[in-house]
Amino acid sequence: MPRIVSRRAILFFAAALCAGGASEDPWLKIISANFVLYTTDGERSGRSLVRHFEEVRSFFVQAFGDRLPDAKPACIIAFRNEKEFEPYRPSEFAAAFFHAGISHDFIVMGSGSIDHYPVAVHEFTHMMVHESGHEYPPWFNEGLAELFSNLQPMGKRIRVGQDIPGHIMTLDRERRLPLAALLRVDYSSPYYNEKSKAGIFYAESWKLVHMLFLDPSYRPQLKALDSALKQGDSVAALEAVYHKSIAAIESDLHSYLSGGTIKVMVFDIQLPKSVDTPEVETSAGMSARVALAEMLSNTRGRSEQASAAYESLAKDYPNRWEVEQGWGQFCWQQYKLDDAARHYARAVELGGQDPRLFLDYGRVLSYSNHPADAIDILAKGARLSPNDDEIHFELGSGSLTRIQVAGYEGHG
Repeated sequence: MPRIVSRRAILFFAAALCAGGASEDPWLKIISANFVLYTTDGERSGRSLVRHFEEVRSFFVQAFGDRLPDAKPACIIAFRNEKEFEPYRPSEFAAAFFHAGISHDFIVMGSGSIDHYPVAVHEFTHMMVHESGHEYPPWFNEGLAELFSNLQPMGKRIRVGQDIPGHIMTLDRERRLPLAALLRVDYSSPYYNEKSKAGIFYAESWKLVHMLFLDPSYRPQLKALDSALKQGDSVAALEAVYHKSIAAIESDLHSYLSGGTIKVMVFDIQLPKSVDTPEVETSAGMSARVALAEMLSNTRGRSEQASAAYESLAKDYPNRWEVEQGWGQFCWQQYKLDDAARHYARAVELGGQDPRLFLDYGRVLSYSNHPADAIDILAKGARLSPNDDEIHFELGSGSLTRIQVAGYEGHG
């Protein structure tokens, strides 16, 4: 549900943004092979964090054979303290969260310190599942995120399966769900949404996925299970893949991890060559704040905060096309096409060279019934990025007839 934000809270949020722009810029931008990290928690912390995410990503790709071909750029934002994190926190208990945006997917953390890694990696696992196009049932989605949450890198290897003491205690103390009931929990279930019941759901899901990943009699069928789960029925998928009844699998699960021991495995991982030499940019406050504003702009219940963020950015950086482009996108999402066109035009005037700017500006002009102007802008985008299929598709779409496009090309 969207959180209701008071006018007072929005004013505090805007004041905090203005103060951040006036003081010394604490933001760093760290770019690795697969991530862009914005952090106020220092370079040493940022380098360690982005390396850890590269290690976890490498293991995910190895485990599932996915290359994430359609993944949006992954943006990590790590604050240095709870005070900075508070205006963005989705709930009072969240230490980190995943947000699927329009142009980027975000992981936002209250701190970049190592004790925040498990929660952040849990959310990052959800991001990787989302980007890979998988739609897993809750028990597998959350069990997988918990299994990955405490991966332990060891150079070019990674240790998988270490115990999670909180889950072990829950399994020892609370009444367990029957396996068939666990497999049928959906995203509306009290076991997924109510704090008093979610503990046993997460603990049992972690234990089941732990067994499926690491037990020698189950692990070889993991990729077959991945395919079978896409059919939607977890009970049928498990029985078909493992050739066992749910009762037999449940019996194996009860004895798994018994005797005070836990199975841990070590896997090789392939890291990008540049993992130890990421690009580091100091004084990155403008681009970090644009990223935060983008995240707010497509979060339910946060439009007033997003508007305050863009107004503050425009005040602090009046001649940056990136700010105008982001503000234009926000206005478009609000169906304010005239405002969107005005901000996009200003971004182009300020020297914006992002092909996405010209694509979105062209679409806004087309939907505003200005086809000739749209063709002009889209053609400029095509010249900037000749292989951009989206721009070429838009030039040939139904809203811009072939006669219009041919007429434009005839003037070229």
